[in-house]
Amino acid sequence: MGHVVASLLVMVLGEPSWAAQSARGSAAGTSVHACALLTKEVVAEHTPLSKQAFALVSGLPASEDQIGQSGSECTYGGVTFNVDAINPDYFEKTRKAEWKPMAGVGDTAYFRDNAGRFAELYVRTATHVFTIQMDVPTGRTSDAIQPNVVALAKAILPKLK
Repeated sequence: MGHVVASLLVMVLGEPSWAAQSARGSAAGTSVHACALLTKEVVAEHTPLSKQAFALVSGLPASEDQIGQSGSECTYGGVTFNVDAINPDYFEKTRKAEWKPMAGVGDTAYFRDNAGRFAELYVRTATHVFTIQMDVPTGRTSDAIQPNVVALAKAILPKLK
């Protein structure tokens, strides 16, 4: 799943002005490491998977990739999380009706079902943009696991400040 998302993100990359300013404010070229935020503990707390299923998928190591100049993506435990990989202006221009607005998560947030395979949440704050793609367990729906995705985003948000 992460590689598909990464491939799609390559089309929308570009260093947004807020990311460039953030990078200049610290050491140039530094970025947030997605796997530092998507830890086993935070995923375990918010996963919709059964304990047995999570034990299987969490046995694989996290995989982190750099995306673009300032983005990072982490895949772990049935979740793919990317940060600062999407240009928010491009997202807004190309966003389709399937993305439903979500209140109470970041400054702007949208949720969608992605082909019944995973639930996806886009979140923008004053300084960062991130998405979470969470695998939909067999017999469940994206809408059913929406609270899990939102809770995971809310757990990550304070770490991005």
